Amino acid sequence: MPSTAQPCPAKSKKNHLQLDPLSQAPVVTTATDCTSGSSDSSDDEDLEDHGNNKCPSDADTRARLENERLNLNLGLPFDPTVLTRRNVPATSSAFVRACRRPIRFVIHLLDKLLALVETPLFQIWQNHAPLRLRQKVTFILWRLYLPLHKTLIGRMTGLHSTCSLEYHALTTLMWGGRLFPITIKRIRMSLSQLHVTHPHDAYPFVPPCNRLTKPTNGAAHGIRGHLQDVYHEMDVKLTPTGFRSYTSEATKHEMIVTGKFIQHFARPSEKVIFWIYGGAFLAGDSAGNLGIAEKMGLLSGESGGARDVFIPDYRLVPESHLDDALHDVALAYEYLLYVKGYKAENVVLFGISSGGGLATLLLQFLAKAQMPMPSGGVLVGPFVDYTEPTGTMKEYIRHDLIVNQSVFDEGIPLLETVLGSHEKRLEASPCYGDFTGLPPLCVCVSEHEVVYDQAILLAKRAKAQGCDVSVGCWKYMCHVFPMLCAFIPEGREAFNFMAKWIGEH
Repeated sequence: MPSTAQPCPAKSKKNHLQLDPLSQAPVVTTATDCTSGSSDSSDDEDLEDHGNNKCPSDADTRARLENERLNLNLGLPFDPTVLTRRNVPATSSAFVRACRRPIRFVIHLLDKLLALVETPLFQIWQNHAPLRLRQKVTFILWRLYLPLHKTLIGRMTGLHSTCSLEYHALTTLMWGGRLFPITIKRIRMSLSQLHVTHPHDAYPFVPPCNRLTKPTNGAAHGIRGHLQDVYHEMDVKLTPTGFRSYTSEATKHEMIVTGKFIQHFARPSEKVIFWIYGGAFLAGDSAGNLGIAEKMGLLSGESGGARDVFIPDYRLVPESHLDDALHDVALAYEYLLYVKGYKAENVVLFGISSGGGLATLLLQFLAKAQMPMPSGGVLVGPFVDYTEPTGTMKEYIRHDLIVNQSVFDEGIPLLETVLGSHEKRLEASPCYGDFTGLPPLCVCVSEHEVVYDQAILLAKRAKAQGCDVSVGCWKYMCHVFPMLCAFIPEGREAFNFMAKWIGEH
């Protein structure tokens, strides 16, 4: 059975936390009146059918029906995104039809202006403004904005009135991004700034470390511990990985492991987190994840200790193939074991979104090759189904703050371009893979994020094949909401849930 926690007192009024869809037992202790929307056998059949290329209409219908009961479009009586489309629905009002053309023109003009200035402005922000200054500016603006939103707008814009005031404010702030085209360049620039949202004095607070006696360069990188830039050429790769029909010998360049290693105390910790960042395989980098990774390492230690964190780099799509990313991650795992000297049972994988997909694939290939297995894996909003989008992946882009329609339109077509036919995409999708022999898994997801269906499918298939699975599921949150823990209490609950699980493994 999956791991569970005791239910909360009945007086709790929060409604963000879902029951464990695998067992109908509450996973975390802050919610009441929660029922699982994808726990019966018919749901399993629908999701399995999609993997076999059958009609996924039932999953689509369920997601559309769920959308109908949510507070979409910031609570407005119409969908503002129709104003940006070339063709509006025939049922649109005369007002929408009249406003569509000038609004599309204004957005198109703003997009062109942004394209001209975004690169030089980003270079100034990234290369000339100190990290601490960027963090201070970000949170000063947030602290000014939040009380204004609470006073003037309150709980009117989020998916549900039970969401925190902070989440309503964040929804209002981020919703407009779906009106503008998203490019790979913009996704990469955005994700490189994740570190800006996790300063020392934001949740979870990181006090000065008085146990690090060795010289530290962490302050220059916005962390308390010592940062090591990893660059190591491996002699051999022991774990076979890959899905392409052809194979090639790895070049000397492909045998080089790079990344960031965070050491908290004077001596390396006995246990370590292997952190695989996300970004739809299109974006993400080790430097941008330093702040949030350090905090997880500090929170998940035992008896006042901490776990060091290794954040490997891996190649991105479309310049490279998914196989290349998997090769890099597998090689980095072997570096951790055979160069750094960590025991496999003292390693926990932590994968975010597409990083959760890579973590699952890595575990499956390690099991297939009978390689030493880590003690467990945490999958945050795992992106693990690369076949034709259906269900929540298709319908929840209407309201997801991270994977909106613009991001979907830019990223999803690359799956077919990079992976090829449905059969190849099915083979590459870890949720349809073999879970025999995998270590315990912790899946953290929102019932209302785009990857909900595939995350629950992964958890159910893993459990059915003998894997110990814990599921933490929140309501009304966006994709990878735990990474927003500096801003929203729901993210803090999820972050603590994962840290506790890591501490137990």
